[in-house]
Amino acid sequence: MKALVVEKHPIVMDAVKTALLSTGLFAEVVGCGTFEAAQAILLRDVDFGLVTLDLNLDDTIGADAVVVLRSLYPEIPVVIFSDESSLEIAEKVYVCGARGFILKSSPVDMLLSAIKLVMLGGYYIPVNLAKKLDFNQKLAAASPESPIKLDLSPKQLAVFMGLLDGMPNKVIAKHLCMAEGTVKAHLNAVYRRLKVKSRSQAILMARDLGVI
Repeated sequence: MKALVVEKHPIVMDAVKTALLSTGLFAEVVGCGTFEAAQAILLRDVDFGLVTLDLNLDDTIGADAVVVLRSLYPEIPVVIFSDESSLEIAEKVYVCGARGFILKSSPVDMLLSAIKLVMLGGYYIPVNLAKKLDFNQKLAAASPESPIKLDLSPKQLAVFMGLLDGMPNKVIAKHLCMAEGTVKAHLNAVYRRLKVKSRSQAILMARDLGVI
């Protein structure tokens, strides 16, 4: 399995490539400095298990790039690397389908833990950003239910699983052959059952309940 590191700063790119290889999860780590180059690489070879994406590439905006990648390659998890710890930016990339948001200032051991979590099917949310989300941890800890037991309809559950797989609403709609507005309606119903208000909070709740 290979990983693709899309990073405009060569020194950072080399550091991330070295870190990813050290996990033992990837046989090869390929690097490039632009989103255009990343698209060309993936067009030639889709045998990648992970894409890490610089939030501030010169030829795209991070959130837009996530939407493109998740739409074209929904099976490849995308992790954002960012200089900024803005809650607004973090929520935006999660809504677009990113599976992780890692600060470039993070220690190497934290980076490795985050990547391993994502490769196990989870999401990585920095603790400081998770705390800023209006998420009631006590509610999650006290709830004995899982989403499977929250009286979700089969369609609501399918949409929720798409969300947990990091798919944007447009991709969920395409995969389930339903209108994007219908996907939003089902997600709103799921949010009400989970007592959350956003995609990020739903991911946190699912993580606390052991779903991811």
